[in-house]
Amino acid sequence: MNLRNAYLPYKSVIGQVILDKNPTIRTVVNKKETLGEENEFRVLEFELIAGEPDYEVEMKEHNSIFRFAFDKVFWNSRLNTEHRRLIDTFAKGDAVCDVMAGVGPFAIPAAKNGVFVWGNDLNPYCYQGLKDAVMINKVRP
Repeated sequence: MNLRNAYLPYKSVIGQVILDKNPTIRTVVNKKETLGEENEFRVLEFELIAGEPDYEVEMKEHNSIFRFAFDKVFWNSRLNTEHRRLIDTFAKGDAVCDVMAGVGPFAIPAAKNGVFVWGNDLNPYCYQGLKDAVMINKVRP
């Protein structure tokens, strides 16, 4: 969640309603800060507002699976169409460097499409998630 100040007094109720109406959701968090230059790994600070303090997720995007701890890496599902737009510009056999690859939302689907990808990330949790995504999605390192 990204609750505005006016809704913060009701955050627990809002979180509980989300849990009650969505049986597949186990954890509801509220973003506490914005990304800034002082945040070396671009990781947001969250507060638990309902459910279990379990931040391990499995995301599916563009026929690829990503597993990571949401509180340790940057992921924004709203970038889904931008990921697809960029991936669609690559052709089989192209070579691409993704120097801030995160857990691989560009790199993994591109590699599955026959693009030769070099990917890395400064955040060690992202890098581990990227390595895991290579294995999970059966793309060659």
